[in-house]
Amino acid sequence: MQSVSNPPSMKQAGAANRNAGGQKGTFLELFVEPYQGAFYMLIPKEWKTEGGMVPSGVAWNRVDLVESNIRFRATSPDGKAFFGWFPKFYFYDPQLVAQSSGGILTPAAGSVHNGFWLYPYLTIPQFVEKVVFGQLAAKEFENPRLLGGFHESPELRVWLPASVTQAQCGYVDFECVIKGAAMRGRIYAILSNLGAGAWSNAATFGWLAAKDRWQETSRLMEHCIRTFKLNPEWVRRAASAEMRRANQMRNLESKLAAEDAKMQREHLAHSTDSQNEFYKVLTGQMETRDPQTGQERWAPAYNRAYTDGSGNYYLTDEQGNLPIENNPAWHQMQIINRNEAR
Repeated sequence: MQSVSNPPSMKQAGAANRNAGGQKGTFLELFVEPYQGAFYMLIPKEWKTEGGMVPSGVAWNRVDLVESNIRFRATSPDGKAFFGWFPKFYFYDPQLVAQSSGGILTPAAGSVHNGFWLYPYLTIPQFVEKVVFGQLAAKEFENPRLLGGFHESPELRVWLPASVTQAQCGYVDFECVIKGAAMRGRIYAILSNLGAGAWSNAATFGWLAAKDRWQETSRLMEHCIRTFKLNPEWVRRAASAEMRRANQMRNLESKLAAEDAKMQREHLAHSTDSQNEFYKVLTGQMETRDPQTGQERWAPAYNRAYTDGSGNYYLTDEQGNLPIENNPAWHQMQIINRNEAR
């Protein structure tokens, strides 16, 4: 993201946007993000604002750990136009999850795994259709469809961290219906490929207006969007907070990895194929040889084997009660007797 000098004063902003007498125009006023003072921009006077630098509201969103997630909207007084930012997320290719788990996990696109939203690295039009239309605005935008093709916007690369080498920056135009009204809009997206199957929407923002007035209103909203600046003081605080929270992220990743391993163990414990393999080992027999007579024979590895059907087993040569009391899930397994087949 781009940071610049400190924000102008409210007096300066008002003076910069004062209309000359009798001329048609729009008053703009300085908006300073109310929760952390994280960013500032100009918005049309009397437009309603909501959100700011606030968590996305999704518990698994990793970005929220460093409190640097923009979720903001400014809406015209009549509600027929608005512009704003969608939250940022991290994504991961679901095919790599399947590969790394040896085929045990086969997550569907759009599901969540270890704090990542599972989608392969998408083009910007695909991202808008699958993530923005299909997820983020699915309950608001009715019958959305893209207009024309994808338009590159290289100037948006200033939003990207210096470490990112592969990215897409640009926008698509679209139409939709909101509460019965025909609307036209534009979505800007900056997608950064982080490597090893991970990627992120570094920023997703845009505008939407009633179709019968989109040309004039979009010009105003585009201007406001371009006045957006991060407060450099907040940038310094956020960088410090991110370092302090690095341990929290590592702890979270360790916890998620442990839960993932537990899930895989439970999957194996209840898998018929894996249980059959365990049974062969635990209830099978091993070849023995009498050192005095030289006689060879097959003998049970253990005289008795028990399981609770959930990946836990108990092996013994003794008769009597099990050490697991009052648990009807435990039952004895059948011993394979190879001697009978010889």
